[in-house]
Amino acid sequence: MPNTTLYGIMCLMLFFGTCNTVVMKMQDDVIVGTNDDGTSKKFNHPYFQCAVMFIGELFCLGVYGLKRMFASNQGPTGREGLNPMMVAFPAMFDICGSSLMFVALTMCAASVYQMMRGVIVVITAFMALMFLGSK
Repeated sequence: MPNTTLYGIMCLMLFFGTCNTVVMKMQDDVIVGTNDDGTSKKFNHPYFQCAVMFIGELFCLGVYGLKRMFASNQGPTGREGLNPMMVAFPAMFDICGSSLMFVALTMCAASVYQMMRGVIVVITAFMALMFLGSK
């Protein structure tokens, strides 16, 4: 893959990841009514936001399935016979982690949320170094 394509993909991921955070925070700040004491009531449904995000990812899985179906005439494209449980456990942890991150987004600024998401890479690299011995 050429370097320009790789840098283009990285820039698009950064752009759309930022757009995702900004849109989710804007949803959290939308006033949807008033509380009993007269204060404004904001949209506060992090689990709904997480469910909508995973429904969008499910549509991406459908596109991937169509791609595999049309590419099946080209020969094997990936690992066949993958055990679904090998995907189910990481997916379960991803759902829990994403739900907690959306709850955190309702309680803090979007910039703090982005820093929390970014530090995951550092923590993962540190744990891989400690426990797996890989660099």
